[in-house]
Amino acid sequence: MEAMRRNIWILGGTGYIGRALVSFLAADPANHLHLLLHKNTPYRFLESFNTFTGSISKFDSHWFERYPPDVVFHLARPAGWNRVTREWAARRGNSANRRLAELMANLEKPPVIVYVSGSLLYGYRDSHDPAMEDSPISPASFAKHYYKTELPWLNARKYDLLDVRFARPGWIVGADSWFRKFFWEPMRQWKKIPCYGSGNQLMSLVHINDCAALIDALSRYGSRGQNLNVFTGAPVRQEEFCELLAGITGMGIMKVDHQKLRILYGTTIARALTTSIPMGTQYPEIYGKAAIRFTDQQSLLADVIGFLKNKQGVLSPGPANGFIE
Repeated sequence: MEAMRRNIWILGGTGYIGRALVSFLAADPANHLHLLLHKNTPYRFLESFNTFTGSISKFDSHWFERYPPDVVFHLARPAGWNRVTREWAARRGNSANRRLAELMANLEKPPVIVYVSGSLLYGYRDSHDPAMEDSPISPASFAKHYYKTELPWLNARKYDLLDVRFARPGWIVGADSWFRKFFWEPMRQWKKIPCYGSGNQLMSLVHINDCAALIDALSRYGSRGQNLNVFTGAPVRQEEFCELLAGITGMGIMKVDHQKLRILYGTTIARALTTSIPMGTQYPEIYGKAAIRFTDQQSLLADVIGFLKNKQGVLSPGPANGFIE
């Protein structure tokens, strides 16, 4: 039987998670992809898809009527570089999302909205009390600003205006983003693995490609208004995470205490790196239907490290300060 064709819109498809999601969805010929892009996007690798230039705050809504979405994957989030710019970005994002939610609700057939959020929305959790999909929200670090951006979608779901489903990934391990900046680049420079804070904070990991598979699985197999925590395997302490990296690379481990961490990156990033958020799920059946490849941390980290070594050379010298901006 031929798979059901889906008209899929992706907002934020060129970001860290977005690129992986586009690649995953594009592998299924039943998915017809439409991407909303910024002006400065490199279009070359997107030539086979319908692409539109604009922002969620000013995008011409008639394109949604011309290409009615069955599913909208929302990964677009205004960025900021400090407390003031993050607050400004959060207000701008809130306004843009209120407009977009209204547009979606007024379509002849409103789509499923899968909003990709993050585990920092749960805030600190004890080891005996992992964050589940129905756990209360207590935003930590960057999430205090991100939460304001999400409010229009939370309200649209609360009042049953739209089928909004939140995917909340844990620590997404791939060749970019936090893993590259806070682990890989320091490892290349210092020839040691940094372990931040006490090292006792719990991390729920997921490979970037498995993250994409689970986000899609939420759209396919989730129910109306459902959340899904996105992770694989049991939570690990950051110290154990670093020990796994040490076993793969042969490097030693270097402790980076809270004071040095704040000096290097600032208070907000320091909190993000040291907040303990073990995760659990109430929906193992969705995991069973997703195309997950890496269910243990050892193979997950070995795959990413192998990719980075092949791409950049085996621990070749990094930038002068050991970090990328």
